[in-house]
Amino acid sequence: MEIFHKHKSEGKIRISRELSEGEKLGTSNRKVRVKKCLDSLGIPCNLDDVPNIAILGAGGGLRAMIALHGTLQELQKHGLLDTIMYLCGVSGSTWCMSSLYKNGDWAEKLQALEESMCARLSKYTWSIPKATKMLLEAAKDENYSLTEFWAYTVIYGMLHELDKGHLSEQRSASENGHNPYPIYAAVDEQSFSKVTEYSSASWFEFTPHEASFLGNGASVPMEYFRSEYKNGELKNQKEEKSMSYLQGLWGSAIGSKTENEKVIKDIFFGFFKGEKESHSPSKKSCPEGIVKGFPALTIEPEPGDIEGSLQREPAGASPGGFSPGDTSKSLSRSLHLQALKQTAKNCKENCIPFPEIDEKLLQEPDNPSDCYIFRGEGAPTVMYFPLFNKVNCPAYVTEWRIRFTPVRCLYHVGDITKLFQSARLNVSNNKDKIFQGIKYIVAHSSKKGSS
Repeated sequence: MEIFHKHKSEGKIRISRELSEGEKLGTSNRKVRVKKCLDSLGIPCNLDDVPNIAILGAGGGLRAMIALHGTLQELQKHGLLDTIMYLCGVSGSTWCMSSLYKNGDWAEKLQALEESMCARLSKYTWSIPKATKMLLEAAKDENYSLTEFWAYTVIYGMLHELDKGHLSEQRSASENGHNPYPIYAAVDEQSFSKVTEYSSASWFEFTPHEASFLGNGASVPMEYFRSEYKNGELKNQKEEKSMSYLQGLWGSAIGSKTENEKVIKDIFFGFFKGEKESHSPSKKSCPEGIVKGFPALTIEPEPGDIEGSLQREPAGASPGGFSPGDTSKSLSRSLHLQALKQTAKNCKENCIPFPEIDEKLLQEPDNPSDCYIFRGEGAPTVMYFPLFNKVNCPAYVTEWRIRFTPVRCLYHVGDITKLFQSARLNVSNNKDKIFQGIKYIVAHSSKKGSS
C-alpha cells in the first residue's frame, strides 16, 4: 500500500477547498475497510456508495477524554467502529485522540490502552523539574506565549505526561485505513463569542497532514506550522511544535483563551501578508451534506455568499455530548439540544442541509434521553448521545455534571470507571438504533448514486 509522506509542494501555503493529498489517501484506504465492515454487518454497498460517518467528540477536559475512549471501545465491541470514516474532536476529546494515534493499530488495542490511561490518570506524577525544563526551552522562541505555560503546567498536570512527539508523526496511523481519519479542531473563542453564528473564521483544524484556517481556506503542511511566511513563501522554517504544545492549544476552552487564540491567529493571518487577490479561494455552489455547527466537517459561508465545502460530505454524524449544557454556548463544547436547534437555524439561513430539530425534544434539557436522532431529506443524519442522561444515571444527571467537572485535574480509578461505563452504556443501549441508522444512511446513499 502506498503511504503518503511528503506534501507535493513542500512548505508552500495551499489555498484550496480540496482535501489534502494525505487525507484523500487516508480516506480512500479507510473506505475499503468500512465497506468490508458494512458487508459483514449485512449492509452491503458499492465502494462508491460508502458513506462518510463521523464521530464528533465534544470538549470537557479529562471527562471528555475518558468518555470518548469508552465510546470507541464499546463501538468496537459491537463491531461498529470500522463503519466510521472520521474521528473529530475539540479540547478534551483531542487529548484522547492524540494518545490513540501514536499507535498505527490503536483500534485493535483499546483495552490495553484503557488500562494504561487509567493507571496514568489516577496517579499524580506532575514534575516541577520537567515542567521547568520544557518552559525554559520554549522561552527561547521569540513567539513564546502563555500557551506554552498553559501546556507545560496545567495540561501536563491533568494528563500526567509530556508528549514530545509531533502530529505529523501520526500520518501512518491516519493513512493506513486501519483507523478513522483524525481531525483536531481549535476555536477562536473571542470572535466566536461575539457572533451568533458558527463562523468559519472562528475555527482552525489540524490533521497529521496539514494545519488549516477554515476562514480563508489556507493550509500548510503540519511540520511547517508556526514557521514564518512572507508573500506566501516560506521565510523561516521552525521546528514543529510538540504534541504537548498542541494539547494546550486545543484545550484552550478551559484555559488562557485569549493568548491561545492570538497564537493561532498570528500564525495563520501571517500567511496572507502581501498575498494577491488572485490567491483568494474561489466561490462555489452550496455544498450538500455538510454538518454546519460541527466545525471539523464544515465550511461556513460568508455573508451573502456560499463557500465551497471541504469535500467531506458526512452522511451521518454521531456527536458525543461530553460537556455540560449549562456552562457553554459553543456547540463544539456543549452538544445539547438548544445548540442543535441553533445549528439547524443557522444552516437554514445559509442554505446548508441540516435536519429539522423537533421542538418537543427540548422540554427537558437538564434531564435528557440517551439518544436523539435527527433526519431530513437531503441532509445528514445526526445522532446525539448526551454523556449523562436519565437512562445511564437516572436522578443523578445534574449531580454527575458537577462531580465530573471539566477542570478536575485528578480522577480516581472508581470515577474513571464510572465515566467509562456511562459512555459505554450510551452505545450498548442504543446499538440497534446505531445499526439501523447506518442501514438507513447506506440505503439512501445507494439510491442517490443510482439516480
